[in-house]
Amino acid sequence: MKLTNVVLGVLAAGALALAGCGKSAADNPPGIVLNGVNVDTPKLQAALATAKPDVLNNLPKVSFGMRYGDYPGALAALQKIADDPSLTDAQKKLANQVLEQLKQAIAKAPPKQ
Repeated sequence: MKLTNVVLGVLAAGALALAGCGKSAADNPPGIVLNGVNVDTPKLQAALATAKPDVLNNLPKVSFGMRYGDYPGALAALQKIADDPSLTDAQKKLANQVLEQLKQAIAKAPPKQ
């Protein structure tokens, strides 16, 4: 009985040690990988947290379009965000970077049949 408890304790300690050895969140690339291209929409969402409601209303359209393959809709919504005059220069720069990433991902998309 004691030997069983010792063995189970060692196994439990080993399992806990292995569970803590995974990759940290900092090791993972940010964003969404779409057709092999990292599209950094989470960073854009964080940068636009203080933007006008008109800008914020387009963010879900970008995510929806990327998720369900509505690339023209995602591009149009992201272009509206990038063209908004109320954005700061840093926000515009990031929006244009994400727009270029999305264009690259769309270019690598397999053709629809």
